[in-house]
Amino acid sequence: MKKLNFGSAFVAGLVATGAMTLLMYAAPLLGLPKMDILRALGSLVPWQGSPYLPGILLHFGIGSSLAVFYALFFARLLPGPRWARGALYSLLPWLFAIVAMGPLMALVQSWTAPALAGQAMNPCAVVNPCAAGARPANPCAIRPQAANPCASAGTAAAPQALNPCSAVAGPGQTAPSPWLLRLLSLVNHLVYGALLGLLYRPRVTAPAAAARVA
Repeated sequence: MKKLNFGSAFVAGLVATGAMTLLMYAAPLLGLPKMDILRALGSLVPWQGSPYLPGILLHFGIGSSLAVFYALFFARLLPGPRWARGALYSLLPWLFAIVAMGPLMALVQSWTAPALAGQAMNPCAVVNPCAAGARPANPCAIRPQAANPCASAGTAAAPQALNPCSAVAGPGQTAPSPWLLRLLSLVNHLVYGALLGLLYRPRVTAPAAAARVA
């Protein structure tokens, strides 16, 4: 009989989250878009210091909580080897990230940091690196270019240094495709899930262990 091993799930979640995070921040080295999830999560907290400290705590807390949830309900139900079960499970948080994460973060930020809440609808903002954003409310879709706060050259009213897309779309560049961001997010989540499935070890009761030895 296999039972929940909380310690194993917690550690597996931390390691898998760490690997996922390294992939996300190594992406720009390969010419891929930046996904600053730590800053995005940290911006939800009314914290006067660097957003990366609360962002790290939230990010790894979510990763370890998802690991415990996997161990409780999915580790025994999903088919295939351990890594495949974890990868299949990771599709759930990935779907949540691309569908509901942006609106949820915007809602939370409207309570904790109202001045930054509009960034959640901006596909160039760090708040939601996976969302395409609603075009009518997307400041990067404004035309003509002179009125576009995401224009590569900026304007007198919004120079490049104040361009909300300058971290992603520099001079001569365009904002990354939302489909590319979703694909990168999927790869990151699959890595998280596969590692989680490989590392998690349920607790085996004595009768089951004896039968396996026999």
